Amino acid sequence: MTFADLGINDDIIQALDGNNISTPTDIQLQAIPHILSHTSDLVAVAQTGTGKTAAFSIPILQSVNPLLPQIQALVLVPTRELGQQVAREFFLFSKYLSRVFAEAVYGGAPIEDQIQKLKRPTHVVVATPGRLIDLLERKALSLDHLKYLVLDEADEMMNMGFKDGIDRILESCNKNITKMLFTATMPADVKHIISKYLRPGFAEIHINAEEFINRNIEHSYLLYKQGEKLEYLKAFLSGHADERGIAFCRTKLDAKRLAKQLAGCIVSADALHGNLNQEMRDKVMRAFKRGSINLLVATDIAARGIDVKDLDYIVHYSLPEKTEQYTHRSGRTARAGKSGISVCLATKDQLEDIHTLQSELNILFSPLNLQPKHEKPEPPITLHVNIGLGQGFTKNSLKEFLVEEAGLNTDDIQNVLVEDNRSRFSIPGQLEKQVLINLKGYKLAHRNLKFSR
Repeated sequence: MTFADLGINDDIIQALDGNNISTPTDIQLQAIPHILSHTSDLVAVAQTGTGKTAAFSIPILQSVNPLLPQIQALVLVPTRELGQQVAREFFLFSKYLSRVFAEAVYGGAPIEDQIQKLKRPTHVVVATPGRLIDLLERKALSLDHLKYLVLDEADEMMNMGFKDGIDRILESCNKNITKMLFTATMPADVKHIISKYLRPGFAEIHINAEEFINRNIEHSYLLYKQGEKLEYLKAFLSGHADERGIAFCRTKLDAKRLAKQLAGCIVSADALHGNLNQEMRDKVMRAFKRGSINLLVATDIAARGIDVKDLDYIVHYSLPEKTEQYTHRSGRTARAGKSGISVCLATKDQLEDIHTLQSELNILFSPLNLQPKHEKPEPPITLHVNIGLGQGFTKNSLKEFLVEEAGLNTDDIQNVLVEDNRSRFSIPGQLEKQVLINLKGYKLAHRNLKFSR
C-alpha cells in the first residue's frame, strides 16, 4: 500500500519522495487513515524507530487550514533535541504545501527569540512542557484554535517528571480536540493520562516492539572478568572501529569517566550527560552527527530524545535497571529496516539479569566470545605540569583533578609533588597519551595546561 492509497495528497507525497520515503511503515498504515478520517482520540504503542513521527505529522499537515494563521496542532515532546527533529519533519513534509508553518519551542534557548517567532503565522507548535507553560503564562501564544494535541514519547515525559506540567496543559485545552498519545511502554502514569483526558472510544494501535527488535537487532552479552570491564569494551570496539554507536552508563560521572578512559582508543568518543550546558551538549551532538566522533557515551536521561540515523550498535556498559530502558536504548539501532547489534557487558553474577530481559521481552541473547588484548605495561614516566600551590592545588586535589578530567585511576598516580606554580607525578607509560588527549587545550586558573617529561 502506498501513501496515495492512504489518502495523502500529491504535494506531501512529492515531499516524501524527496526524502526517500515511499512505503508506509506499519504504524503509518494504521495511524494515518484514522487521523484523517476520525475525530476520536488515539493511543499508539510503538517504540522509537517505527516511523511514528511521520504517522502523526503527515495527516496533521494535510488537515490544518493554511488560511487560518492560528496554532491548530500542538506536539508535546520530552526534550529539546526531539522537538527540533519533529519540527524538522513538519518542515520537510510541508515543502510543497501552501504556507504551512511549524515552530519548535523548548528550554535552553532564549524565550524572547521564541516569542518573536511565534508572532508570525504559526500552524503547528512543537514544545517541551515547561517552555510551553512559560509561554502560556506570558500569553505569548494561544491554544484557542487547537484541533490536534499529540503527546510524543509520553512515557519518557513521565519518566522525566513532566506529569504535573502535562496535566496543567491538558486541563487548559478544549476537551473536544483530537488527542493522540504515542508511547513505547505503558507505565501507570501514562495509563492515568489516557483514562483522565482521552475521550471514551479512543482507538488503539499496538506495534509489536518485541517483533520489531527481534527482526532487526542481534542481542548479545559479553562476559567480562572483574577489573577488566574497560578492556573487554575495547575488544568489542576494535571490531567496530569504522562504525557508530552509543554506550550507555548509569551515572553522569560514569559516562564522563568512560569517555575519557577511551581517549586514544581505536574509536573517537565523547560524553553526553546532565552536567553539560546546552552549548556543550549541542557541540557534542553536532560532532557525533558529522561523524567526527563515532561513539557517544551517554546516560539514559541525557540520551532521551536524541535521534541519530544509521547507528550500528548499542553498548549497555551499565545494565539497564528496567526492561523499558533496554527497549529504549536498543531501539536506537536497526532503524528503517537496517540491522544492528545490542551488547550487554555483564559479569557471571549478572547473567540472571540477562535471562530476565530474555523472558520479559521474548528475545534471545547470544554470547560474544571476545578476549581483551592485554597491553604490555610500560615503565612509569614522570610528567610535569604548570599548575601547583599558586593555583590552589594540593597533592590530593591534583590527584582528584587527574582522576576526573584525565580519566585516571587513583592508584595509577604516584610520586606526586606540588610546588608553587608547577607539579609532577608519575603514571604508567601507556597512560601518557590518554592524559595528553584529555587535557589538551585545558585552561585552568587563567593558564593553558602544559605538560612535559
